[in-house]
Amino acid sequence: MLVVVLLALAAAGTAVAVTVATRQNPDQPEAAQGKPPIGNELPTPAAAEIRETFKDWPKGGIETMERLGREYPKDPVVQLYRGIALVWAGYPDEAAQALTKAKKVGRDTPWEVQADTLLHPDFIERYPTFRPITANPLLEAGSRLQGEGKQHSALAKYKQAARRAPNDCESQVAVAVGYFDKSALNQSFSRLGPLTRKFPKCQLVRYYLGILLAWTKQPEAVEQFKKTVALGPSTELGKLAAQVLGGKSSGGTGP
Repeated sequence: MLVVVLLALAAAGTAVAVTVATRQNPDQPEAAQGKPPIGNELPTPAAAEIRETFKDWPKGGIETMERLGREYPKDPVVQLYRGIALVWAGYPDEAAQALTKAKKVGRDTPWEVQADTLLHPDFIERYPTFRPITANPLLEAGSRLQGEGKQHSALAKYKQAARRAPNDCESQVAVAVGYFDKSALNQSFSRLGPLTRKFPKCQLVRYYLGILLAWTKQPEAVEQFKKTVALGPSTELGKLAAQVLGGKSSGGTGP
């Protein structure tokens, strides 16, 4: 997992190359100091070239990463590091385009989650993971897949569980959490909201609504954690919510 402080990035459309002419215009962007960060694992045929480029940064860095981006248009690792290089060179708009592409071509892999994290640096890193509180093979499989960064495969498992038990609060909440996407928050919140009315006494709804609100730095999370505690202060979820309210939480994603 990359640990990096990045400029605020605005999600954009299809990635485009940055030309030398753009870099030489009067509004020359300000580059970051030092070398851009790089992770230990780079599962891409371009790994050696990326490492060498970042090691020699800034010498020819942008030109090399733009070339690699053209040579490996469907490689999420290349597109992710192309985005990071553009951030470091001072081009947040172009970086957002590259990271958006990395998210798209890295669908259902950890690289999708990583790209979305860099696109939304104001939110908590990674995605929240649903943790089942009852024995359910489908929910357990989905939780494992989420932990591996396979968000869409996890969602498929959650949906399967929900179809089998449409009146089960836990499965319905899992589906909402499985839809989490920092670039499309309504996919989760539009599902959790109605569940508070359908299952007014279900702690899981309030707890995960609080988790998702907290993940996206929304103050309304406090009220949801208070309601979680009110529904059962002695349960595991009630105790976790109380810890969050007391400022003792370590940032866990679920029970």
